[in-house]
Order: sequence, then structure tokens, then C-alpha cells
Amino acid sequence: MRALVFNPSPPRWVACKLLGRWWRGAYWSRLSGLSYREVAVPDLPNEGWVRLRGVLGGICGTDLGLIMQRSHPGSILRAMTSFPLVLGHENVAVIDRVGSEVPGWSVGQRVCVEPAISCSVRGIEPCCRPCSRGWYSMCEHVTGSSLPAGTMLGMNSFTSGSWAPYFIAHHSQLRAVPDALDDETAVLVDPLACALHAVLRRVPPDDEHVVVMGGGIIGLGIVACLRALACRCTVTALVRHDHQAERMHDAGADHAVVSSSRASKAERYAAIAPVAGGRRLAGPFGNQTLIGGFDTAYDCVGSGQSLTDCMNFVRARGTVVEVGTTQINIVDSTALWMSELTVLGAYGRALEQEGDDGRHTYEMVFDLMTAGKLNVRGWLSRTYRPSDYRRALADLTSSTKNGIIKAAFSAAG
Repeated sequence: MRALVFNPSPPRWVACKLLGRWWRGAYWSRLSGLSYREVAVPDLPNEGWVRLRGVLGGICGTDLGLIMQRSHPGSILRAMTSFPLVLGHENVAVIDRVGSEVPGWSVGQRVCVEPAISCSVRGIEPCCRPCSRGWYSMCEHVTGSSLPAGTMLGMNSFTSGSWAPYFIAHHSQLRAVPDALDDETAVLVDPLACALHAVLRRVPPDDEHVVVMGGGIIGLGIVACLRALACRCTVTALVRHDHQAERMHDAGADHAVVSSSRASKAERYAAIAPVAGGRRLAGPFGNQTLIGGFDTAYDCVGSGQSLTDCMNFVRARGTVVEVGTTQINIVDSTALWMSELTVLGAYGRALEQEGDDGRHTYEMVFDLMTAGKLNVRGWLSRTYRPSDYRRALADLTSSTKNGIIKAAFSAAG
């Protein structure tokens, strides 16, 4: 089968990093670690696994960040990953082969695969503390067992990924797609589950004012999930473009502040201050902060600057939920200390606490979708063939993303 494979060498990484300052296309040129080539269909590690025929494979910001080499080369995530990668973790697929020890699943069933590679996936017993609580994305055995290192589907050298015609998964990762949902809706379950998990990390009371930073699908999903859960807090979105502001309003935001990438820090803080109910304070060398501000901030950008801004935008003893992948960056932590903030991480999806029981975030999203409380029709804006990956990446990394909310690769090459 032909698939999109990422396997950067140090010389290629350096060459693309240098050329990428002036030429975006370097990251998907022949110089890069990305290629569309023939690879073997993966074998089942044991009879507790299934093989899946991909239908749609979502293109995630994490995938784009990897290809565009946005993370620091010293990131500890490198030690948790085995190469080469067949990319893609967001998915909707059909079971193509079932191992003899797989209970309750059959060929032809339509599923989404929860991408986290947990203790159950690796066959480790007893499982680690996070896995015992259903926090599969935080498994402590990402480099353990006889399987190669890897945190999730599409981020390891053995499962393949959803940007390929076939990939494999352990039966514990399978989630049945409700018949009422079409493929274009089902492929959105993972980013929306990540958004819902972030909201559940800190559900704001109705009398609070929250800010959502970032106009991509995660930020949009957080606004939509807040309203789907009947949260009546005041919601402000901080976005780059007018079309993102319109979508935020459609999803349920009360306010949307547009601050382009060309705006200075002073302009950005001046625009958000009156909405936040805070007072802008200018410091040396263009540094800025707010006195007062929002109760909670959800950072869906994941940069040193966005985390710094979110900590500056919230009031004393406010909360920042870090949803984006910040990794190694320069962050001004003055507000964290001086305002005694609470900073929470929100990574992936999990077994969420619901009353006395736990439910997986995917199941909760499926229920909200089928009940009509989470309307995402039209959010999958564009579908590409994997062989057209250069055009897809050019579209998705443009300054406006060509108005695309979400894109995916189809199974056909």
C-alpha cells in the first residue's frame, strides 16, 4: 500500500528548518522527511488486535506541527516516538480483519479508534496508575513492552496510521460509530473529544467569563462543547480572522475579538482589555499585562506567547487550561506567581467521571452529536487524496487556511 510516511534525518531536518524561513514548501519537498511511498500492510502483533480499512483520516494540528518542525528538537516526546511514522491518528474506519481473541467485534463494523497506546494495548498487567483510572493518553509504559515506543496511533513505527489505506489497533481502542452519524461527522470525534476533555477539566460556573484563545477546530469545539453541556457562562473568543469570529458566534460565543498576526502585543492587549473587564498595563520593551480579567482561559494555540497571554488575561487566582502543545518555549510566568493562578493541562481524551461512573470522551461526544446538541455539520471543509498531500499542506499552512475548519485524507490514494 502507499502511505504518507514521516522519517526525518538530521541533515534533512536542518536543511528544511533553514529553507522553511523563506519557503514553506521545503517541509513537504523532496528535501523533507515526508514522502508518499510504498509500505507494507501492518501485521497483527497478536490475536487481540484488528486490522482496519481507513475511510477518512483527519489532519490534526499536531501532525502539521510535526511536519513543519515547529517543536524543539530536544522535546522529550522524541524519546516516546519510534520512526518511521505512517501519520494520522484522527480516523473513521471499517474493521477488515479480526484476531481470534477479539471479543464482540466483527468484520465490516464502522469504528473510530481511540489513538492512545495504553497498557492494555501493550498487554501490560497490572496496568499503570493512569491507565487504571482511564487516563490512557498518560500511560507510563509508552516505551515499555515488546512493542516499539509510541504514544498513539500514527506516532509510532508499528501500527501505521489513518493517512494510509490500512492500519491496526488493539480491540480495547475501538469505539463503534452510531448509525445516525455519517463518516464526515464521525471523523471529527477526536478533536471534539479533546475539546470536551478540556472543558471537563474545568467546567466554568454560569456566572463566570471565559476566554478561548485560538480560532481552529479545538477552540471552536470548546465553545460548542460549553454550550452543548448547557454552560451559560459568558464566552469570549480571541481569533486571527473575521471568518473565525463568525464561526465562534455561530458556535455560541458571546464576543469575538479579532487580532491579526500583524497586530502588536500592545494592540492585542488593548483590544481584549475592555471585553475582559481588565486594565491594560504596559511594561518595558513592549511587554503587557492586564490587571483583572477573565475567570478562566482556554489556550488552544499552544505557544509560549499564547500561554503567557492567557496567564496575563485572567484575574487573580484565575485558571488557565492549556490545551495546545506548548513543549519547549519561552514563557513569562510572572502572572502565574504574582496572581496565584491555577494552570491545568488538557491532553487528549479519557474515561471521564460522570456521576459515580466513568464514560469515555468519545462516547460522550457521540451522544451529544446524535442528540443534536453538538452540531458540526460542515466543519469538515475539505477532503484530499493522500497523493495530493502537497496541495493539502499548502492550503492548511497558509495564513488564512483558505477558510478551512477541518480537512481529512480519504482512503483512496
